[in-house]
Amino acid sequence: MPPPPAEPRLRLHARILRDFGRIALVEGDVPALLRRAAVQAARATGVGHTKIMRYRVEHGDLLCEAGTGWRAGVVGLARFPTDPASAPGRAVQTGEPVLVQDLREHPDFRPHPVLVEHGIVALLNVPISFDGVTWGVLEADSEEPGHFDEADTDFLETLAALLAGALQHRAATERSEAEAAAEAVRAERRSILLRELQHRSKNNLAIVVAMLARARRQADREPNPAAAALLGAVTQRVAAIALAQDRLAVVEERGLAGAQATDAAGYLAALIGSLELSFAGRIVIQSALEPCDLPFEKAVALGLVVNELVTNAAKHAYPDQQEGPVRVTLQRDAALAEAVLRVADDGRGMDPTRAAAREATGGEGAGLLAQLARQLGGEVERDATPRGTSFSLRFPLAP
Repeated sequence: MPPPPAEPRLRLHARILRDFGRIALVEGDVPALLRRAAVQAARATGVGHTKIMRYRVEHGDLLCEAGTGWRAGVVGLARFPTDPASAPGRAVQTGEPVLVQDLREHPDFRPHPVLVEHGIVALLNVPISFDGVTWGVLEADSEEPGHFDEADTDFLETLAALLAGALQHRAATERSEAEAAAEAVRAERRSILLRELQHRSKNNLAIVVAMLARARRQADREPNPAAAALLGAVTQRVAAIALAQDRLAVVEERGLAGAQATDAAGYLAALIGSLELSFAGRIVIQSALEPCDLPFEKAVALGLVVNELVTNAAKHAYPDQQEGPVRVTLQRDAALAEAVLRVADDGRGMDPTRAAAREATGGEGAGLLAQLARQLGGEVERDATPRGTSFSLRFPLAP
């Protein structure tokens, strides 16, 4: 569907934005508002497919909440990754529009199966943000390469800003209705201060992700496969830390009132969801995670341990794009004030000679695991298992 000529097209954009702005102020049904935004985005950009994805921190994904042009089962069910190899994920990570004129010419982006199924090759993503956090992403998709231009970007950014304003208004209304006591007001003030801290940290991490992405593209062009793989691993680690920032919450821990801590099980569940999407169905991660509050620094270290062990399993236990399961468990022993993390697979295992050589020579990944384990107050151990490979880490819950 080609876009209208320039002048009529700009007038159409202005009329759509004016009408949508009026409706956004009074529309109380958020799903209806999202559907209207998706339809108007398609109308203005001249495409047959658009979608609005909500960033779900608790799952580490983007859920398609509204859209137009998709087969049944996409809207309301389809999940998209949040890592930098995903175009909407990169929009979340950087907070900037992401334009891909032809997915087939961008190996650093991983096409989602839904896009492949519908023949999508060009896509334009803009983040929907308010209160210093990213609510989600608005995306327009086209089957024609090079479909989008600067006018499309300007329009979608403005539409996303109007939508963000409406969502912010509803969120503020819900918060004000819930604030019934002075303690609630004080808690909200603390939450605002914490969100500001998170926002600043997330901005710094977004800059790091963008720099790493540029460096990886350069390594791919040279070409330098080893450097590209290393940069990809580092980018994944930074994304894991960014996800922890989003999970950060203030909890009153026994003996540590007011300390900054996070729900480690919830964080790991979100991280596992993000990792599983990045494997595009090749690796199925089975998890059993008991509730466990940890200081923020320990939760980040634990998440990075899971990131390393799961990605190592995907690489070594199931090489050459083999498929298989990885099991992640977190058990809490309240009597001993300890927790145990286990990561196991059913893959080919590791040859004893090769394992001994790897331990003797060390390595960037092995050294990082040892450092993270020390930060947690424990040590990563390889468990005896009849098949596959299993690692465990026992660590104290106290800081």
